[in-house]
Amino acid sequence: MKKIHIILSATILTLLFVKCKPAAEDRVKMHENAKRISDSIGKTIDDAMAEVAIQPKEGALADTTKK
Repeated sequence: MKKIHIILSATILTLLFVKCKPAAEDRVKMHENAKRISDSIGKTIDDAMAEVAIQPKEGALADTTKK
């Protein structure tokens, strides 16, 4: 009996999830918005990193071949 309730519950939850998903147009729009936001966040981070980047001095290269 317990097994039947588990299977029935899983089936109902699966059907609800599949039945209530957004329409294809909505999904495409959501993906476009997510990509736009992701690109915006990435650009903001790149700009911030470039702003605080320390430029190395020309004569101050580290010699990594010495032991």
